[in-house]
Amino acid sequence: MTLTFAQYSILKATYKGVTYGQLEQETNFDYLMITYYISGLLTIGLIQASNKEGSETTFYKLTDEGENSIEEYERANPALIIKQASNQS
Repeated sequence: MTLTFAQYSILKATYKGVTYGQLEQETNFDYLMITYYISGLLTIGLIQASNKEGSETTFYKLTDEGENSIEEYERANPALIIKQASNQS
């Protein structure tokens, strides 16, 4: 499967699990764009949605297939790799 840069950006942001609001902050995409891409990525199994026990907040997390898609995208497009920010002080 060939990913778009927007799909790749969302997959990278969901690597460790994020809420919708965190996804907006990580990608700087608007509501409609995120909704569109999340729907597609859920449908093809590259991310999964879950609720933590006792919470109504939905978390989006990368699946194994999604991780494989990121690796494939990065091999094919090394100039477009999104570097993860480090939390080191």
